[in-house]
Amino acid sequence: MSKRLIKQTTAAVLLTTSVLSFSSAAFGATNSSVDQSVNKVKAELNKATTHYVYPSLDGKLAPSSTLYPALNSAKKNYQLTRSAVVSSKLSSAQKNAKLKEIDTLYNEKISGGLVPYIDAYNYATKYLVPIMNEIATAQERNDFAAVEKGYHKLSYQLKGRTAILYRFSGKAARDLLLEEYKKPADAKRNELMVPVTITMKITEINDLLKAGKKAEAKTEFAEIEALLNRLPNASTNKFIAALLTEVAKVKTAVGDTTPVTPPVTPPVVTPVDPPATGGGGDDTPSQPSQQEVLNTKVASLVKLLNAEQSNIATASTTGSNSLTVKVVKEDLVVADFLGKGFYQTFTKQLGVTKVNGHNPTSLEAVTYITNAFPAGVATLKDLKGQTVTLKITVDNGSALDVDFKITFE
Repeated sequence: MSKRLIKQTTAAVLLTTSVLSFSSAAFGATNSSVDQSVNKVKAELNKATTHYVYPSLDGKLAPSSTLYPALNSAKKNYQLTRSAVVSSKLSSAQKNAKLKEIDTLYNEKISGGLVPYIDAYNYATKYLVPIMNEIATAQERNDFAAVEKGYHKLSYQLKGRTAILYRFSGKAARDLLLEEYKKPADAKRNELMVPVTITMKITEINDLLKAGKKAEAKTEFAEIEALLNRLPNASTNKFIAALLTEVAKVKTAVGDTTPVTPPVTPPVVTPVDPPATGGGGDDTPSQPSQQEVLNTKVASLVKLLNAEQSNIATASTTGSNSLTVKVVKEDLVVADFLGKGFYQTFTKQLGVTKVNGHNPTSLEAVTYITNAFPAGVATLKDLKGQTVTLKITVDNGSALDVDFKITFE
């Protein structure tokens, strides 16, 4: 590596750390206020999606109310930085380059990440949840008209508006949002499809009977009878039981005296695993080893990298203490790859406390990392087919020294 690239790498790595984010050391030889503002806003924008991605990896959705401070700060600093660049004494080419850099990052992290996530969360909680609650209340009091109304409102949302739930980056958060809000809504719509159809038929039949059209009413009732075997089990669903009572009334009104036979769904028997035998002794589960903890951490790291940086590279792992990085953005320089979040995410997610015996953010650690890369590489394309081995210490309860291999493809 050239000395220039070493300096770039050092600056990029230091830039990712929370302690040294905006210190003068993070900007190398460029000390202008414009450059500092640009680097500062880049760091802030890069963190924008982590506010909802990180919680989702622990199975939690970040409420939109907790994200507005980060969004407002990013918007404000982005606009201030743009103004600073435009009014600076930089050349037109330099201005355009810096503006393109922060505009691209803003579009990716804010316009394509934080903002649509907030919109999706608000939609799920302010539209789907109230309708689901409305339907549940109506079912509880056997209000067939209200259930029908809620069903149609829910169907409208699911058919035409839930695309908003798919528009933000971050697969883990997106999957979790769909699991918690859209999946139950889909299930409720499917559950009510037949009961609501029967409810609507009952209304039609009663109208026909009022108009003296008994033959037509009897024909309509035949359609209800054809649907009865598709209803949920009435013995465990009081709403369905109440609906069958209404069906029986209509059946009598149209002149059919045979009783309504409620559908019966056989109970589902869940097999029970037999107790383990032959072990004896203490049943307390054993604690995972430090290597097992690290393996779990690596799996989480892969998910996080793919959620946040799939436009740069994708990650996978097939064994302990190793990571395979499949390059997507070939022209990205190594320094930017580290500085755009990989190094910070790597050390934080794995619980790295030492790199070759040094603090991960120290100059000694950065120099070691720089020297660990093959000589002459400049971009990610140059790293294809190369493996970088880093001596790291992780501490997830106790210290563990490992040689961690990163293979680029």
